[in-house]
Amino acid sequence: MSKASGRLAYPKTVAADFRNVNSQSLFDYADFFAVECRPDAPPAELACMIARHFETTLEVDEEAVLGGFLDACDGKKNHADAHRVQLGTASMVQAHKRKRAKQAARAGEQVAAKVSRSDENGSWILASVQSYSRETETYDVQDEDDVSKLIRLAFTGVMRLGSGSEIFTKGSRVLAIFPETTSFYKAVVSKAPVWSQGRDGTSICSELILKFEDDEDETGKTPHRRVPSRYVISVPEEYFDDNPEL
Repeated sequence: MSKASGRLAYPKTVAADFRNVNSQSLFDYADFFAVECRPDAPPAELACMIARHFETTLEVDEEAVLGGFLDACDGKKNHADAHRVQLGTASMVQAHKRKRAKQAARAGEQVAAKVSRSDENGSWILASVQSYSRETETYDVQDEDDVSKLIRLAFTGVMRLGSGSEIFTKGSRVLAIFPETTSFYKAVVSKAPVWSQGRDGTSICSELILKFEDDEDETGKTPHRRVPSRYVISVPEEYFDDNPEL
């Protein structure tokens, strides 16, 4: 998540200025689109979170749709206009669902799945997708180590694995499967990736050399570890932030 001086930065690409909108309307937007925010969030923070959600998930004519929506919320337009805005909002939601369905992992695909509410190491595990629901935007997945039960997760609880073409550089923060486990841990790319040319002419990297968090040996040094690039992905906040379709 981009920050400036420890605070959320307002997206430069969003023309609509949510900072001029009253707090109640912003909370109404957050409730409708299930945007996570603190109940006591100050107006500036709330406006930034709404703007970031709008920037990364909705493809609309900002001024036309939001202008109508906010005017309707403030009672400045008649019921016919308010109804028109409601229809426009419903259309936005459907467009949003279509985008996510297009980008969703397919049945049988291995993914990283978040099975714990905490952000501690090991909260993301290797799993396989059983199904995806476009209407509820949820996945049913199976733990690769325990196929006896299904786990239902929100869209943002699943990340697709790497293809080898992701641009990681020395110092990049990542999540990666710790060798000989099926759990993802926080790590840093510790050596510059070595690239080769794939069959289709694209540049690919077959493995990455990492240093894992909390992996010091008895001497206090953190070893370099080789991990197949397939099992190295961006940290969640960057994965979703870098994929506007999501």
